[in-house]
Amino acid sequence: MAKQKTAFVCNDCGADLSKWQGQCPECGQWNTIQEIKLGKASVSRSSSASGYAGVSSEVLSLGAIDLEEQPRFSSGVSEFDRVLGGGLVPGSAILVGGHPGAGKSTLLLQTMCHLSHLLDALYVTGEESLQQVALRARRLGLKAESLKMFSETRLESIELIIEQLKP
Repeated sequence: MAKQKTAFVCNDCGADLSKWQGQCPECGQWNTIQEIKLGKASVSRSSSASGYAGVSSEVLSLGAIDLEEQPRFSSGVSEFDRVLGGGLVPGSAILVGGHPGAGKSTLLLQTMCHLSHLLDALYVTGEESLQQVALRARRLGLKAESLKMFSETRLESIELIIEQLKP
């Protein structure tokens, strides 16, 4: 039986370490190193992967790229829409970063509750329990009855749910 690989990552700064330590050597924070079990990746070279928004990608020169305006829709939070250049672009991936407690999860929960009334939406949490997210939604007075929730950290399981639900 093959030994499962592990990684050690700082929850504060994201530093990747070879072993557990009490203090992160990158940011100096104590007790922020977390052990993460790594699974085997199964990627087939013959798989038909698609690029941005499900469209096959090809190599182009910068000058040959079509500059047609992409359709956008509102996140439900006007300031977030402004930061995104006018709203969400279908098929795009957005990384929201910031210090712990800055409001990242709250902003994304508000956005997902808004979107769930317009589209089939799935909120996947790998850090908080479903109860924690539901309590936050209740405190904020969000209409969350149509938002589908899933708590998982394994990408393979998340991919299966996405294939089933097609949010």
